[in-house]
Amino acid sequence: MIRCCWLFVLLLFLTGCATPEAEILSKVESFPPTLKVEVLLDRPTRPHKTIAILGDIYGGAPEEVNERLARKAREIGADAIVIVSVHDKSTTDWLLDDPYYYPHGVYWPRYRPMRHAYRIVRARAIKYLE
Repeated sequence: MIRCCWLFVLLLFLTGCATPEAEILSKVESFPPTLKVEVLLDRPTRPHKTIAILGDIYGGAPEEVNERLARKAREIGADAIVIVSVHDKSTTDWLLDDPYYYPHGVYWPRYRPMRHAYRIVRARAIKYLE
């Protein structure tokens, strides 16, 4: 029981520290952090340029994902983010079910499938041109 509690606390800690990855497209330009970032689903009609590609694989509610992406975009100086793609993925891990299972005195490991579903969200961080 204590082991499960520690695992849960560790999972909460790692989830709180989750930050999306950012691929900065320009190595020459850098921008000061911004205060507000718009979250868009389509490209804006205003003139703009893409300054970075953002990726988030930590999942959660759409509001949580958008907030993490917006936080990262604020750090790199973007004015808005445009959600480009959302992909749902799943994997199956095989976990040892009972490590102490010894029928007839012989160690016989049993495994059970554990399905993991996660979401990959990609966005463009854009800077408006004045």
